[in-house]
Amino acid sequence: MRVFLAVSARPHRLEALGQAVRRARDAIGATFPVAAERIRASEWISSNGGVHVLTWTNEPGWEPATGPDGITVVAGHHPGEPGREPATWQPGCFALLRAGEHGITASTSIAPADPVYHAETPDLFVVGNRALLVRLAAHGEVRYDVAALQSVARQGYFLSEETPYAGVRALPPASELAAGERLTVTTEPLPVGRGRTGAAQVAERMLEAVRPLAGGRDRVRVTLTGGRDSRLIAALLHGAGIPFRAFTSGFDDHPDVVVAREVAAALGVEHDVTTPVLTQGNELSVVHPADRVHHVLRACEGMLSAYENITADAPYSDVPRLGGHNGEILRGGYLSGMEEATPEAIRRRTETLFLAHRGLFTDTANDHAEELSWSSDALHVPDHLYVRFRVGRWHAAARAAMLRQGTPVQPFLDNRVVRAALGMDPGVRRSERLVHRLIRTFAPPLAELPLEGRPWRFRTEGRFARWRNKAARHISAPRPKPWNWRTEPGQELAEELRETIVACSRLGEIVRLDKVPALFDGGRLVKPALVWHLYTVAGLLGADLTAPGTASRGRVTVPTKRPLMAS
Repeated sequence: MRVFLAVSARPHRLEALGQAVRRARDAIGATFPVAAERIRASEWISSNGGVHVLTWTNEPGWEPATGPDGITVVAGHHPGEPGREPATWQPGCFALLRAGEHGITASTSIAPADPVYHAETPDLFVVGNRALLVRLAAHGEVRYDVAALQSVARQGYFLSEETPYAGVRALPPASELAAGERLTVTTEPLPVGRGRTGAAQVAERMLEAVRPLAGGRDRVRVTLTGGRDSRLIAALLHGAGIPFRAFTSGFDDHPDVVVAREVAAALGVEHDVTTPVLTQGNELSVVHPADRVHHVLRACEGMLSAYENITADAPYSDVPRLGGHNGEILRGGYLSGMEEATPEAIRRRTETLFLAHRGLFTDTANDHAEELSWSSDALHVPDHLYVRFRVGRWHAAARAAMLRQGTPVQPFLDNRVVRAALGMDPGVRRSERLVHRLIRTFAPPLAELPLEGRPWRFRTEGRFARWRNKAARHISAPRPKPWNWRTEPGQELAEELRETIVACSRLGEIVRLDKVPALFDGGRLVKPALVWHLYTVAGLLGADLTAPGTASRGRVTVPTKRPLMAS
């Protein structure tokens, strides 16, 4: 993981710059979610003293590139040295920072899974890739933007460029920030797909994205499930001739494990399954919800709900890791989860995204959401919403946790892959013909293996759908939905969640706390994800993220039901 912070002083404000740098040095322990003994730091100062760049990393051997023109920092995955062309035309998925005598520039990818945050004061411009660090360097103390947190409480992630921290914003996708005498942001419009062909170009771009992995000394690791997207990654590596090993988490009867085992067998690759450990009483041992929230807040800075499973901290590894994250980009973004793609359905989906559960939220919170909401029924809108917010905010927060263990290679987020995919008609991609064709191209045996859950969409919609679905039924029969302890945590843990939420008075600025008890039904959560979103925001508003960690609450047990979903 690479953390960077750049501070540029306005004219005659060098004293303020020095204060900001000292605050950043003091804050790194609270803002870099890695054990302190694994962190290395370096600094660069312009010859005129007006620009100061600090970097920290747990990656062995990595140093930022410095030269006579200044310093260049790449955070994320770039297969080579960054060129001078715009970042969005270069391979990889990364954030790019450059600083020199005349100021700072920072860029995001088309799919900005590696974020850039910025703040401005009367004395300084502050740019970095950890939002809390930017806030502390710029202002010296934490102040939450409670109104902005309505989005996290509602959906579990941000649907804007806001952050939990007042005065700190994220850079949009395909954008470049320049901070010299003033701060400017230039954003390249995302492609609007109209072409009905282009699968061959997407295939070539995906092959280009993984070719640098060929001939590596470490065998690639692939997280394999029963779905479409991780299967496509396995097929891609097979087609590129890159050896890999597959890994799946879950119990033997979990659909992901069952299907992943068939995929691995068809390709003749090694497949390891990690099984959650049950107690002798057949109960599941899980981290206490309060500790779970603490871990998520530390790694994801209050930008992701603790309903999500994030990667734990561990020593950094150079072994390339791939998975199916964000494969929806090849399936029409948010269109991939919609039952129909009519203008009316798109308008409803967009409204639900921004204004879900509006009866639970205060007028202030709903007014804020209305100001942020997109109003359109155009077919490309779910595509752009997905790239901007699901990738740029949800996945960017989750990826921060992944980066502690190593830098994942994500072909679905590669600039060139995303550009080629978004150039295709989103309705065509939603049909899943593109993904199926790519799998058939890279690894024909995988195209007709069973899928977890529903069958291929093009076999269930449109002309001849009944015939296609009948022919495919034996390979796409749905399996039982696995039980998830976060949905039914039991009476004791459910009470812990409820009490924490209703006791948070600041949460009452955006949530009608009197309506929270209706979200609980004994030990079952009526709206599980929403409850965890609220619990996370309550935990954030009640926490001091700059203070030493609190004592662990330990592990707790939850009675299980089968089939189970790994936690």
